Amino acid sequence: MKNTMTRVVAFMLVMMVSVGCATKLERARNNIQGTWRIDKVLENGQDITTAYLSNRVNYRITFDGDNGFQERYLLFAGGDEVNVSGTWDFSNNAEQLTLADGNQSRVYQVDRLEEGVFNVTDRTTNNARQIEFRPN
Repeated sequence: MKNTMTRVVAFMLVMMVSVGCATKLERARNNIQGTWRIDKVLENGQDITTAYLSNRVNYRITFDGDNGFQERYLLFAGGDEVNVSGTWDFSNNAEQLTLADGNQSRVYQVDRLEEGVFNVTDRTTNNARQIEFRPN
């Protein structure tokens, strides 16, 4: 009886671990969907939010469930609207996010992604730029 109970407990632990690993990516895929705005930008530990957003006025990025994204912003207040669309994908168990459009590919380390919170570090640049997003 004790041997059977041990096997049942061991089986349950293996199942819980398997399900937990499989759902991290799915949770990330669900949590990223929607429209986000930039809340804060740090570069080498310095707050550069105002300067960063001065040429990305009204910045919004929308992620859909089919791995598509669209960015919209104004180059400056009163300037032309910029629209960039492409694809997004997670790698490394949802610890890395890649955005690819017709001109470039950008890689971000996902620092935090949960309902209502999305923080990344830009790995495409050498200046340790951290971007904090909030739902639109």
